[in-house]
Amino acid sequence: MTGWSSTGPSAFPFLPSPAGLSCAGQGFRGVHAPRSVPSRPTDRFRSRLPAPSAGTEPPDRHAKAPSSSVRRRRLQGRRDDGQANVLLLFGLTLSLLALTVLFVRVGAANDMRSQAQTAADASVLAAVAGLRDHAARQLSDGVHPMPRYDEEIARSRAETYARNNGGVLTDIRASDNAMGRFGNIVRVEVRGALCQKELTEDGSRAWNDVVCDGEEDASGSFEGTAAAIAIIDLSAECGRESDGLVCGGQDVTDQDQAREFFDVHLIDQEGRFKFDPNSVFGGGAITDCGSLGGLHPQMCAAHEALNQEFPGFYLSAGGYRDEAGSDHGYGQAVDYMMADLGATPTPEMDATAIEVIDFLIANAQDLNVKGIIYNYHIWSPSRDSTGPWMEVRRPANRVYGNPTLDHVDHIHLSAGPPPFR
Repeated sequence: MTGWSSTGPSAFPFLPSPAGLSCAGQGFRGVHAPRSVPSRPTDRFRSRLPAPSAGTEPPDRHAKAPSSSVRRRRLQGRRDDGQANVLLLFGLTLSLLALTVLFVRVGAANDMRSQAQTAADASVLAAVAGLRDHAARQLSDGVHPMPRYDEEIARSRAETYARNNGGVLTDIRASDNAMGRFGNIVRVEVRGALCQKELTEDGSRAWNDVVCDGEEDASGSFEGTAAAIAIIDLSAECGRESDGLVCGGQDVTDQDQAREFFDVHLIDQEGRFKFDPNSVFGGGAITDCGSLGGLHPQMCAAHEALNQEFPGFYLSAGGYRDEAGSDHGYGQAVDYMMADLGATPTPEMDATAIEVIDFLIANAQDLNVKGIIYNYHIWSPSRDSTGPWMEVRRPANRVYGNPTLDHVDHIHLSAGPPPFR
């Protein structure tokens, strides 16, 4: 095979030359050369790359890459993610601590209120229970009990029970719904023995400093305060019979039995009238005018005449009290209770009341009677005719909706010089 060269460009005359391969598409349209990956970017791709700026040499592709330690130092210098996470955790920890202290103080404040309320409840019940003991002694002696407020006894018991329950008594007062005559409703105010003081910026006061002596500045401390109201009521119906005083259908023989007839409990509202310590009211058949306060001589004479004619017809009686708009304030009126305070008289007691009133009307001139009020009705010799009560009485000018104010539970008798007040 002479004339053939295995290495020359014309060794295979039927194949395109290398020059023809580089110019494919110009002289050899029907022959496709195998595609190869260019070692450099083509003009088509090169046109998309940013041109190097003037005075800047293109980067050397063969330059040595920086070591791992250099890259690590560069990353640490450029990014603060790790430090930010530490600061965030520290801030969250401080916030949680502040919230914990806040919740502890709020919980302590609620506990102080609860403790003060417990002390107030115990204090007022103890104060009213002292009135019950006195009334039970009266009842066991055959005298209709009139639970009457005694500040010395009530305050002493209230202070003791408040102190025993972690409180301090700050105020005590009495009221009733019977024009201030009895004071059988008692209200107390108590503060806790502990208080919560405001924290100081300099840290001189510990957050758990809760010991108070009662002289703290109100604007700089918090202390639990509470109030409570209690009442004493006669739970059994009492009346007079031929054998004496009967309560609950049975004779009262001893003080322990008498104590069971009284109910002491908490209520939500004070009485309508503030207790008047100058009012005079007593239980049982009171014949001594001096026991009813400074009665006018004509009122005293009428009172003595009634006790002589109807001995022991009433449960209790009340005379003078400081009330300028009433004859009581002038010593010219006496109230004769025909039922328990706020109750309705039994049929027997009501019949007795009518009999007594008929006697007063028939002898009004001799007894200097100015007026009578009983069971929503009124009578006065200056306006009404003489006759039986049920026939000559007239409705009272005003209805209060209260058994005592409407004179349902007692007879009001005014005697003395006019006018009728």
